Amino acid sequence: MQLHPLVAQGRVVAAGRILAGLDQEQLAAKAGLSSSTVSNIEQGHRPVRAQTYRAVVQALDRLGVDVTQNGRTGYHSVGTSYT
Repeated sequence: MQLHPLVAQGRVVAAGRILAGLDQEQLAAKAGLSSSTVSNIEQGHRPVRAQTYRAVVQALDRLGVDVTQNGRTGYHSVGTSYT
């Protein structure tokens, strides 16, 4: 079963948030967004503005969580990095 791209994107953001040990409100604060925006992204019901998605990805990156999307296939992935 293939997920709709927005749903897949939302699930990856949720997985990244959980890997970072954050709830939606904490991630929202770190990304400079409202918790309802983070919730909407994770639900994947509507498109997300590029700058909004970038803010979430950058917030997770600062916490050592990598969220990536393959430009060719569109597949998303999430993982942790240690430096």
